[in-house]
Amino acid sequence: MADLQETAGACEDEGGLMPDNLGRLRSALGFDRLGKHVLSSIARELEAVGLGYFPLDILDPRCNTEPRKDQQVWVYTRDGGERARVLDAVLRPQSYNVRSALDGLVSGDYSSLTAEVKLREVQKIVNA
Repeated sequence: MADLQETAGACEDEGGLMPDNLGRLRSALGFDRLGKHVLSSIARELEAVGLGYFPLDILDPRCNTEPRKDQQVWVYTRDGGERARVLDAVLRPQSYNVRSALDGLVSGDYSSLTAEVKLREVQKIVNA
């Protein structure tokens, strides 16, 4: 089976956010037809290559009972950057400290960041 590593690279090239459609994602994974198992596979593989997506219901087989190849999702790089933190907090509030993530971004308070993100921020400063 193929993977979505090329999609991750294209997303990175687009600045970390880009639209894509189910037909292209399906083909990239080597599937011929869309169905509930393919939607689940696309969602899992996006996460596996470090990408998030929205709207969430497009890849949820319980919501999207008749998927079409031209249906669009936005994919984003889950790199711990500001965009990814905001999107993750909004799209998956049960998994993130929403108040901390959003307040920290608005105020510029880095205390709300994870250790990994803080390290990346320091590396950016050092490499600048």
